[in-house]
Amino acid sequence: MSSPEDLSDGEVQALLARAVHLYAERVANRGEPLAAFPEGVQVTATDAVVTTSAILKAVNVQLFELGMWQAWSGRA
Repeated sequence: MSSPEDLSDGEVQALLARAVHLYAERVANRGEPLAAFPEGVQVTATDAVVTTSAILKAVNVQLFELGMWQAWSGRA
Protein backbone atom coordinates (compact mmCIF):
# COMPACT_ATOMS: atom_id res chain seq x y z
CA MET A 1 0.00 0.00 0.00
CA SER A 2 1.27 3.47 -0.81
CA SER A 3 1.81 6.11 1.82
CA PRO A 4 -0.59 9.07 2.08
CA GLU A 5 2.10 11.39 0.76
CA ASP A 6 2.24 9.52 -2.57
CA LEU A 7 -1.12 10.97 -3.64
CA SER A 8 -2.25 14.57 -3.95
CA ASP A 9 -5.37 15.81 -2.18
CA GLY A 10 -7.15 15.90 -5.53
CA GLU A 11 -6.22 12.29 -6.26
CA VAL A 12 -7.51 11.13 -2.87
CA GLN A 13 -10.73 13.10 -3.41
CA ALA A 14 -11.20 11.61 -6.87
CA LEU A 15 -10.62 8.08 -5.53
CA LEU A 16 -13.15 8.60 -2.74
CA ALA A 17 -15.74 10.00 -5.15
CA ARG A 18 -15.26 7.06 -7.53
CA ALA A 19 -15.49 4.54 -4.67
CA VAL A 20 -18.71 6.14 -3.40
CA HIS A 21 -20.26 6.05 -6.89
CA LEU A 22 -19.22 2.43 -7.47
CA TYR A 23 -20.48 1.28 -4.08
CA ALA A 24 -23.85 3.00 -4.46
CA GLU A 25 -24.30 1.61 -7.97
CA ARG A 26 -23.41 -1.91 -6.85
CA VAL A 27 -25.89 -1.77 -3.95
CA ALA A 28 -28.62 -0.35 -6.21
CA ASN A 29 -28.07 -3.07 -8.83
CA ARG A 30 -27.99 -5.88 -6.26
CA GLY A 31 -31.04 -4.68 -4.39
CA GLU A 32 -29.55 -5.91 -1.13
CA PRO A 33 -26.94 -4.73 1.35
CA LEU A 34 -23.24 -5.05 0.62
CA ALA A 35 -20.64 -5.00 3.37
CA ALA A 36 -18.65 -1.78 3.22
CA PHE A 37 -15.31 -3.56 3.55
CA PRO A 38 -14.08 -7.05 2.66
CA GLU A 39 -13.48 -9.52 5.44
CA GLY A 40 -10.14 -8.95 7.11
CA VAL A 41 -9.83 -5.28 6.13
CA GLN A 42 -9.67 -3.11 9.22
CA VAL A 43 -11.09 0.42 9.25
CA THR A 44 -11.14 2.24 12.57
CA ALA A 45 -14.19 4.01 13.95
CA THR A 46 -12.23 7.26 13.71
CA ASP A 47 -11.47 6.63 10.02
CA ALA A 48 -15.14 5.89 9.34
CA VAL A 49 -16.47 8.91 11.24
CA VAL A 50 -13.99 11.37 9.72
CA THR A 51 -14.79 10.15 6.20
CA THR A 52 -18.54 9.89 6.72
CA SER A 53 -18.67 13.38 8.23
CA ALA A 54 -16.82 14.83 5.24
CA ILE A 55 -19.13 13.06 2.79
CA LEU A 56 -22.27 14.26 4.59
CA LYS A 57 -20.93 17.83 4.69
CA ALA A 58 -20.02 17.70 0.98
CA VAL A 59 -23.56 16.71 -0.01
CA ASN A 60 -25.20 18.97 2.61
CA VAL A 61 -26.93 16.17 4.53
CA GLN A 62 -27.37 16.51 8.28
CA LEU A 63 -27.13 13.51 10.60
CA PHE A 64 -30.85 13.83 11.39
CA GLU A 65 -31.67 13.65 7.67
CA LEU A 66 -29.53 10.55 7.32
CA GLY A 67 -31.46 8.91 10.17
CA MET A 68 -34.77 9.83 8.56
CA TRP A 69 -33.66 8.47 5.18
CA GLN A 70 -32.60 5.19 6.78
CA ALA A 71 -35.92 4.90 8.62
CA TRP A 72 -38.02 5.70 5.56
CA SER A 73 -36.05 3.53 3.15
CA GLY A 74 -35.56 0.60 5.49
CA ARG A 75 -31.79 0.78 4.88
CA ALA A 76 -30.42 0.94 8.37
